[in-house]
Amino acid sequence: MTIFASGGNVYTMYKDPPHFSWDMLSSADDAPVKLRDTIQGENALAHSHDFIEIAMVHHGKGTHINYFTNGKVIANTIIKGDVFVIMPGEKHGYANCRGFGVYNICIRQDFFRSLDMELCNLKHFSSFFISRAADSAKQLHLLPEAFFAASAKLRRLSQACRITDCSRNLAIRLVLTDYIYSVFGGESLSWELDGSIINQALFQSIIQLEANPEKHFDLNAVSRQAGMSSSSYSHKFKQTTGVSPGDYCLFLKLDKARKLLENKHLPLGEVALLCGFTDSNYMIRAFKKRFGITPGKYRGNCHRIDK
Repeated sequence: MTIFASGGNVYTMYKDPPHFSWDMLSSADDAPVKLRDTIQGENALAHSHDFIEIAMVHHGKGTHINYFTNGKVIANTIIKGDVFVIMPGEKHGYANCRGFGVYNICIRQDFFRSLDMELCNLKHFSSFFISRAADSAKQLHLLPEAFFAASAKLRRLSQACRITDCSRNLAIRLVLTDYIYSVFGGESLSWELDGSIINQALFQSIIQLEANPEKHFDLNAVSRQAGMSSSSYSHKFKQTTGVSPGDYCLFLKLDKARKLLENKHLPLGEVALLCGFTDSNYMIRAFKKRFGITPGKYRGNCHRIDK
């Protein structure tokens, strides 16, 4: 085995890490895309595979580790909303995972190559899928609103994969292209996987907000905990996420409300209280403004991504 150091941490990779083939994912059907909802353990050994994987973190936090053939290792914290791509033959793993869940979109290579090459014109497409440097990796971060939209597209992709007639591959192609367009089209935030670029204190505070969206947000207290003034914290927060801390917290409350609405037995008033809203009418107005649908209509239409 080989020992690597990155950002003051030490990571281990065995000489011949596991390699997973597309055949290992195959089931009774031969769909060219497999969609999984994975709950990751605390650590995952480095591995590679012969298919393309788009990973979208939907819960918790962890460390994603990229191992390069030149010996370089890049490791960085990942949280809900982060998206990254693992191409065939690339080695990666996870460490320090806490309540970490990720949607894995596994795509057969030949099917991916057949997608509309107009995708190459998307702002982030080339750097994630084509011109990847030999010693660098990237990730995108989706704000709560964009994450909600991307999750909805994955639910449609899951449905397309279950189609049993000859239109299945066309349906998959259309929905997958739509997902790639929305995520890699340019509005998502793009970060290099380099710990020196991202303020770790700020990242830690975002993790805390993600973990407890129903709690009252106290800018002064959170800023002090991050070792910054309130003005510096607000500036760096918006620079990193694209929105103010207050707006981000509202997004998180609404995202929690969206999940609770999948429980059809909870009254709207109780949903509002569990999400930190003191006024259910305010929650309803904010929910409709953010997602374009009332909580009641969303409750009737919601679907989960199958495990």
